Amino acid sequence: MADEQRTEKPEICISIDVERDYRVDRRVTVRGIAEGLPVYLDALQSLEIPHDLFVSGEVVAELSSEVFAGDGLAALGSHGLTHEPGVRSYLNRKTRPIIEHELQKATERIRSRFGRSPSHFRAPNFSTSAQTISVLERLGYRSDSSILPGRRVRRWRTLPLLDHRNAPLDPYHPDPLSILQEGSCSILEIPVTPNPFQAGSPLGLGFLHHAGLESFIRAIAHLKSRYVILLAHSWEMVSWRRQDPVEGWVPQASSSSPKSLRGLVEHFGGSKFVNMDRILAQVEDRAIGNPG
Repeated sequence: MADEQRTEKPEICISIDVERDYRVDRRVTVRGIAEGLPVYLDALQSLEIPHDLFVSGEVVAELSSEVFAGDGLAALGSHGLTHEPGVRSYLNRKTRPIIEHELQKATERIRSRFGRSPSHFRAPNFSTSAQTISVLERLGYRSDSSILPGRRVRRWRTLPLLDHRNAPLDPYHPDPLSILQEGSCSILEIPVTPNPFQAGSPLGLGFLHHAGLESFIRAIAHLKSRYVILLAHSWEMVSWRRQDPVEGWVPQASSSSPKSLRGLVEHFGGSKFVNMDRILAQVEDRAIGNPG
């Protein structure tokens, strides 16, 4: 029997990973940040749409210190210290001392640049772990948004790198020893929304660009979660050519025009959009019996 479709429109969180370009030659370039991100942020701000910016520590200097000033629309998050291609960026493959060093350094860079500490975290390649959550608690973070339900990654088809199957879809406080289960951690886990049409992949800006607005709306209709965490990347905000040093699928998943995003906002209405700050507040209100 097919999944039941939602009758109530969910709240949508446009959550942007601000990171180096996704290149196959491993060069560190920031075309997405320099050319694409300002256009998309202008569109979101003109529409008064709340959103997240999860900033990678290695590109902090590429962002204006004013990007979080004034309007209160952007929630500030960390996307770790570096985002190298492949296994090297997986936090769950690193020792606790290395995790502590990288997250502390990333946090300090972001605080120095923007004048305040990030409250939210997303691990590169969704590679959070119990150790990562513990370090985030010590550093004063309030949420993690690294779990992608249904995601499973194996190296050489045998070595398990990541397994988020059976993870909850809605926000929860994870167990200190088993982060896919609800428990007593102070950190709120806000899972990235999986694409119901592409198992193990996020429902994100790349799919919106490639499949179009109607397909994206149909995907949302199949979801049963309270929130849709729409994952975007700065490098998806420019128009890559096939001869550029990127994976073959990247040009189809990228566009310099925010037209599709504007169409999504128009379809759902601006009141249906939230950011991580607002999700935290709503979850806390419900926990104390205030429906919000």
